[in-house]
Parts: sequence; structure tokens; C-alpha cells
Amino acid sequence: MTSKPNSVCALRLSALGDCVNVFGMLGAISREDPRAQLLWILDRRFAPLFRDSEGTDIIPMLPVDFSGGVFKAFWHIKNQLKGRRFDCLLDLQTSIKASACALAVPAKVKFGYDRERGREGQFLFINRKVPSPANPHVVAGYMAFARAAGYGDLQPKWDFRLSDEELAPYLKLSEQDPVFTICPASAKTQKNWNADGYARMADYAVKNGYRVVLAGSPNETEMTLCAQIASRAGCKCLNLCGQTNLRQLCALLCASSLALCPDSACMHICSAVNTPVIGLFAVHDPRRVGSWKFPDLWVSVYKDLAREECGQGHIPWRYRVRNEHAMDRISTEMVKDAFDYALDHYAPNPDDY
Repeated sequence: MTSKPNSVCALRLSALGDCVNVFGMLGAISREDPRAQLLWILDRRFAPLFRDSEGTDIIPMLPVDFSGGVFKAFWHIKNQLKGRRFDCLLDLQTSIKASACALAVPAKVKFGYDRERGREGQFLFINRKVPSPANPHVVAGYMAFARAAGYGDLQPKWDFRLSDEELAPYLKLSEQDPVFTICPASAKTQKNWNADGYARMADYAVKNGYRVVLAGSPNETEMTLCAQIASRAGCKCLNLCGQTNLRQLCALLCASSLALCPDSACMHICSAVNTPVIGLFAVHDPRRVGSWKFPDLWVSVYKDLAREECGQGHIPWRYRVRNEHAMDRISTEMVKDAFDYALDHYAPNPDDY
């Protein structure tokens, strides 16, 4: 499209980290053209993160409940959009479930991925392919959609509109010492580092003048991992795992001075709220899925592991390392080096507290 569209529907259902990054792309469009009529279709589980403290959508959303199956979700979308027509659809998810939802969206132009990044037959549900950018990062790919729709070269813009009331309890945690938050778990356990490594980093942070907070969802795996870290660390950790909703987790990460995460939604939230985050990678390429703002804090063994599995052949853009113990190749010393770098370049001096 050569001119900016008046109405845009974005489709990205999941996962949470991807939704955080799409939120940055939609924020850029909204800032560039405040009059644009935007609608974001996403999984209802993640919608609360993108509503302000008053419960108002920051970007207009159509949350979808998939508990009743894709067919029911399709009809829900179709009924909700009855009588509407969009200038374009940004189909940002290559899955059969997303493509089924795309069928329910009345749009003149439906943008999707090109051959390099598309999969699961998405090309059958779109009529315009977005060229893959030179930058392999998924955020760069999302911004390429905005550019293709007519918005030019924008930079992602994140604003969760966290209120003073939302931030207050977590800012209070850092009144005496800066906070180092460890969010140790990803949605996929293969991407999690080990409890001993996290515990050693908790002790190292306290040695350097930080207060350690553990955070995560009420998921049993995350609760267990955080409990293991707390019990194995020599220092005292404040374990808030399972005690925060999405907005509260976002506020905690915003109030933190430094964070440590594997490839996860928490890592992307940190980046979105400008909290320096040490990201740990072995399964996926951080150049594709790493924190957008803090690439200098990536700790990665992905390239070596992918080369071991692929030999000297081409490593596909979406390649996932198969080794179930890949994360154990990350040493504590590697993470300590990233921590020290963060202290020198980003984090406040604990002596100032």
C-alpha cells in the first residue's frame, strides 16, 4: 500500500512474548497516526496486560476465547466484526488457528509472511506478502508489516500506561537497594536454565548490593523452579512467583534495576519497559527472538549447538535446537560476565542507595 490505511486489523493471538512485541508495533502506528482505526485480535488470556489501570484498552482489542475450539472462535470473530470492513489485515501469525481466524476478518488487503518466514499454508489465506527484512529479529519482521501497510520506517513504541498506584508497591521494594529480578521460566521447560545457576546468580547479585526478587506465573513448573532457587541460594530471595497478575508483573519488572530471564515473555516485557535484561539462549537464535533493546546482554550458546546439529549446512531462520539439555551449556561464569557488563553500562550503583 502506498498511502496510510484508515483502518487496520492486526492478528496475533499468542504467545505472550510475541504479543508484547506486536504491541510495540501497534504503538508505533498509533503514535504515527492517532486517527488510525486499529483493532487487535488476540488470545483473551493476554488481553489484561494491554489494558490500563482503569480497564481501558490501550490498543482496541478483540480478545478471543479458544477454550471452545477454533470453529467457535471463528464465528465469534465473524459476529463481532459484522458490518465492519478494514483497509488491511496484518496477519502476524503463521498457524492454522490464526489463518482460520483471518478468514473471519473482512479486509481488502491481507498481509502475510513471504516464503522465507511463512509456514502452515498461510499464503492460502492472504493476498499480499511482506518481504522479510535484512534484520532477522521478529520485531523487525513486525515493523516490516507496518511499512508494507504504508507507515514507512517506524520504531516500535511500548507504553503500558502503568499508573503510580500500580508501580508503588514495587518501587517500595527498591527503597534500600536496587532490585535484581529473576524470572527463571519460559513457557517451554527446554528453554529454562537450571536452579543451581539461578541460585548462584542470586548470591552474586546480593554480593554486589542488590535485593533479589523471584517472579513468574502460578504455573506449577514455575512455582517449583522458584522455590528451588530460593532454597538453594545462600541469600534471602523475595519469592513473588504466582503472586502477581500480568499488570503487576509488568510493574515489578519496570521497577527493577536489572533482570535475568531465559527466552520468555518476561524478557520481552523487560525490554519494552526499558529494564536491562540478561537473556539466556540455547534453543532459539537470539538474533531472532532476543530482547529488542539489550542485545549486548544476550548470553547465548545457540550458534554452537545449532552448528553441531546442522553441520556446515544452512541453519534455517526458525531452527530450534533439539538438545533437551542445551541450556546446561550456559555456565555461571558466562552469566556473571553479562551481569558485570550490565553493572558497568546500565544498572545504578548500589552505593548510591
